[in-house]
Amino acid sequence: MDALDIQALIDDETVFMIDIDGVIINTEQRIAKIAAEIGWKKALQTIDWEKHIFSSEQVNGSIDILKEVQTHLKRIHLLTQNNNEIEETAKIHFLRKKGILIPIISVPPTLKKSDIVPPSFYHGNVVLVDDRLKNVMEWQEAGGKSILFCEEEREEDFPKIKSLDFLRKLK
Repeated sequence: MDALDIQALIDDETVFMIDIDGVIINTEQRIAKIAAEIGWKKALQTIDWEKHIFSSEQVNGSIDILKEVQTHLKRIHLLTQNNNEIEETAKIHFLRKKGILIPIISVPPTLKKSDIVPPSFYHGNVVLVDDRLKNVMEWQEAGGKSILFCEEEREEDFPKIKSLDFLRKLK
């Protein structure tokens, strides 16, 4: 997706909801490897969330980009699904330690992101940036705009990006 495509999707009042796992830090890929060995349920119960989150690497410079734009772009929130309170707390501590002061909105595992932040509250002028196709689809069905974050080419019919670099061009 190029800058023109993104500009067509947004305006000066568009609010951005940015996922953490798989967009800002590489937690999902690592959990998937553990789950492949012992199963998802056991993996989610036995993981040391603090260690897991704090050993995560940023995805395509996402933390650096957010640190740069957070001082002038106040229309950003981090919207993240958490499996439990320990994971939620670890993400908050990690991002604050990295200098990210952007508000973090936590979504319980039994709810959709659009249940917590209804796109209709923003009259649909809210963009979810997420790496999970399911979340992107649900967000659009709820009346929001979506950008699929993916590091490799995919055929889905959604705007796609590999980096949060587009945020640097916004005011």
